Amino acid sequence: MKILVTGHRGYIGSHLYKELESLNYDVVGIDLKEGSDILHCLPSEDFDCVFHLAALPRVEYSVENPFYTMKQNVLVTSRLLEWSKDHGVKTFIFSSSSAIYGEGNGPKSPYGLHKLISEMECKLYQDLFNIKCVCLRYFNVYSEDQEYGGSYSTVISAWMQMIREGKPLRIDGGGEQSRDFVHVNDIISANIWCMENTNKLDKLWYDVGYGETCTLNDIRAVVDRYHRVEWQRAPERQGDVKHTEIGTQRLQVTGWEPRVDLESGLKKCFKNLK
Repeated sequence: MKILVTGHRGYIGSHLYKELESLNYDVVGIDLKEGSDILHCLPSEDFDCVFHLAALPRVEYSVENPFYTMKQNVLVTSRLLEWSKDHGVKTFIFSSSSAIYGEGNGPKSPYGLHKLISEMECKLYQDLFNIKCVCLRYFNVYSEDQEYGGSYSTVISAWMQMIREGKPLRIDGGGEQSRDFVHVNDIISANIWCMENTNKLDKLWYDVGYGETCTLNDIRAVVDRYHRVEWQRAPERQGDVKHTEIGTQRLQVTGWEPRVDLESGLKKCFKNLK
């Protein structure tokens, strides 16, 4: 099986690319960080499967730069779907986002809107051209090696970095914002599960999360268990969602299960952090 991974130099893409290589798949990566723009630099040969992770996924950045992020998120996906139609692709796995939901009534940011538009186009390509499309709506992805300030930067990675630098830790709003935090290893296993079990996937999209929510104050309690730090309050961020939770159409209904529970995941992030 020949596989294309877009955004293979990014946070999630790099983990997926390495895992596919370790499983001895024939995998090719393309990434804007290497000067390869999907709009102009797609391969000429045929592929069996595409993992589309290339995007500008920061909510705040999309609010500040809606047109540019529209181009990189929506137009790039459209181009890749058209290319897939012409290059033998049978399975197209699209990295979507819980930002689609907003507060339960639709996107609150350009980024969330972009993902929703691309999901709709995936459905069209599935209906019109018989490409099996799966849209995975990631919730809050984290890990002990998550880069602070990167595209998928979370409050967890930010607090890890501030501890390393001995700086105060910022907490936005009242700290009661709740999230479903899912470890990057589980995101990788979810993607590979979908590629290897397409016969079990009868829906276009699935929520991908651990299945439990916690607040920023809950994570703060874990930090305080292992470190003595100074906390600073800041206003809530524009476009940010207060509460997210995976719904009944979670990937778990297909037989996939996450393996990294939040307690052990947070322990890996903070206990031995210097």
